[in-house]
Amino acid sequence: MMKRKRDVMPAPPGFVSVTSFTLTKRNDVEIQNDIKPEPIGKLQKSLKQRPWILHDQLINKKPDRTHQTTNVSFENTLPKGVIRGCSMCNNCQKVTSSWRQEESCRPVLEYAPAFHPTEVEFKDVLEYIAKIRPKAEEYGICRIIPPDSWKPPSLLNGNKWESSRFSTHIQQIDELKDLHSKRKLNEMIEQAEGKNGSDGFEFESGPEFTLRGFKAYAAHFKGQYFKKKDIFTDYRTRPWENVEGEYWRIVQNPTEQIQVLSGHNLDTKVIGSGFPLPLPLPSSLDTHEDQNQSEYAKSPWNLNNTSKLPGSLLAFDYDNSTLSTPRLDIGMCFSSLCWKVEEHNLYTISYMHQGASRTWYGIPSKYRQNFESLLKKTFPELSGKPELFHKLVTQLSPSTLKSEGIPVYRCLQHPKQFVIIFPGAFYSGFDSGFSVSEKVNLAPVDWLPYGQLSVEIYSELHRKTLISYDKMLIEGARDAIKTRMPGDSNACGKDGWFTRALKSLVKREGFKRELLCNASQSRTMEEGFSCLVKQECIVCFSDLYLSATGCTCSPEKYSCLEHSKQLCTCPWSSRLFFFRNDIRDLNRIIEALEGK
Repeated sequence: MMKRKRDVMPAPPGFVSVTSFTLTKRNDVEIQNDIKPEPIGKLQKSLKQRPWILHDQLINKKPDRTHQTTNVSFENTLPKGVIRGCSMCNNCQKVTSSWRQEESCRPVLEYAPAFHPTEVEFKDVLEYIAKIRPKAEEYGICRIIPPDSWKPPSLLNGNKWESSRFSTHIQQIDELKDLHSKRKLNEMIEQAEGKNGSDGFEFESGPEFTLRGFKAYAAHFKGQYFKKKDIFTDYRTRPWENVEGEYWRIVQNPTEQIQVLSGHNLDTKVIGSGFPLPLPLPSSLDTHEDQNQSEYAKSPWNLNNTSKLPGSLLAFDYDNSTLSTPRLDIGMCFSSLCWKVEEHNLYTISYMHQGASRTWYGIPSKYRQNFESLLKKTFPELSGKPELFHKLVTQLSPSTLKSEGIPVYRCLQHPKQFVIIFPGAFYSGFDSGFSVSEKVNLAPVDWLPYGQLSVEIYSELHRKTLISYDKMLIEGARDAIKTRMPGDSNACGKDGWFTRALKSLVKREGFKRELLCNASQSRTMEEGFSCLVKQECIVCFSDLYLSATGCTCSPEKYSCLEHSKQLCTCPWSSRLFFFRNDIRDLNRIIEALEGK
C-alpha cells in the first residue's frame, strides 16, 4: 500500500489541519472523545473570520453585549489581612491574618516528570529537550535537574544585591479566582461607553525595592503569616505543601484580603542577569573565579545564550529583545503567575537562582480548547470580545479544572533547577517564599506548527505580533540547507519540519497572490523593506516580511494581502503588491530541503 505523501505540517495537538492553507482549532467534544472532525461544512464559521475571503466581516461585526455587566458591585468587603504602608513609608506591612491549617485546599494532582541529564546529555540544550519532548510534552511542563557539577556563580549579591532597584506590582490573592478580572472587564466596558478609564487587567503598581529590601519584606510577611516557623526548617515536613494548601484556600475560600507584592518580567538589561556575561577580554581571566565565570558565561544553559543557540529559530528573527532577552521574576510567599499561554506558543525555559520553592501547574496543549471553553463559561463578559481573551488574569484552581475533565499536572521547582513549558500549554504557579528566577523563550524546529497557528490566530484577533514567523522559517530553512545533512528527517528531508512548514506557507501565499494580485501591479521589495525594522499591516498587525500591499496615496502605509481592500479608498488599480520572494524561489528552497 503506497504511503500517502504529506504536503503540509501536522496540526499541533488540540487542532486539526483543515485545508492546505488554514489551521483551525478542534472543538471541545472532538478533543475529549478523540473523534474525527466533521465534514467541510463545519468550516463556515472559520471562513467567516477570514477577512481576505469575505472582506471585512470580522471588522464590522458588532460586539455582543448580551452579557454586559451593569449595576453589579465589585467591592471587596472582606476584612484586610495585610495592611501595607503607613504615614512614614510605603514599604512596611502589618500582617493580621494567619495560616488556617485545618482549612487547607491542597489539590490532589499527579506530578509532571523530572529529568536528570547526564554530563554528556547536559552539553546540548536543544538536543536534550528534543529527546525528552515525546514524554514531557504530554504534561505541558517538566523539570530538569542538572548534574551535580552544575554550579554557576551567583551574581545576585554584592553591589547588585544592595543597589539594584526594581518595581513591583500588588497582587490581591483573594481576588485572583475571578473578582479581579470581572472588575477590570466591567471598567473596560464602561470605558468603551465613555464613563471612565481602565488600564486593562494589569495589577496595580507597588513600591520599588532593592533585592535585600524585598527579601526582608518577604521574610517578614511569611514569618508573621506562618507562625509555626519549624515547618520551614524541617524539610521532612515538605513545607511547600503547607503553603500550597493555604494558597488555594485563599483563592477559593477567602476569609480576608491578602495582598502581596511581585516583581514580574523584569528586564535583565536593567536590573541585570543572574548568569555571568562574557568578560570583555580573555586576558582578564586572572583568577580561578574569573575562569569559572567565563565557563558559565559561554554555557548553552546560560539563558543569555539559550534563545539564540544554533537550532533555535529566534536567532533568525529581528533584533527582538522582548523575547530573546531573559527576564527576572522576583517573588515572595503567594506571588502568583496566573494562567496563560506563552506568546506565539513559544517554549519557555525558567531557571531558579535562589530562594524558596515555586509550585507550577501545566495543562497539555491538546486540552487548550477545553480550558478556553471553561474560561468563557466563567467569564461570559468576554462574549464578543475575543481580543481581550489573552489578557485575562485568573487563577482557576486545579481542582475546578479536574472536575471539568481538564488534566492539570504539578511541577515543583527548587533552586538550581530548570522548568520547561512546552508550546501551546497553559501554565500558572506561585512562590512559597522569597525567590529569584530567570526565564527566556525558545523556538526549536518542532515549534513550527505552533508558530504557524499563532500567525493565523493573531491575524484574526488583530493582535500585534512580536516575531516574524515567515522570516524565521525562510531564513532557518536556508541555514538548515547549508549546515545540516539534507537527509536529516527532523529538520530537512521530505517529511522534515522545515519542509512541511514551508510547503504550508507556499500554498497559503500562492493562493492569496493568485486570488488578489495582478502581475502588472506587482513589485519586488526593496532590500531594506521589513528587514531591520518590522513592518506591520495597518489593519490586523500581521508581519509583512514576505508580502505587502501599498498605494501611491500613502507611501509609508502598508497592509497584508488579506486586507488589501481596506488599505485605503483609492481605486483597486492604484494598489501595488510587494513580494520578497517569488513562489518559484520558495519552491526551490523546498526542493533543496528534500535533497533534490
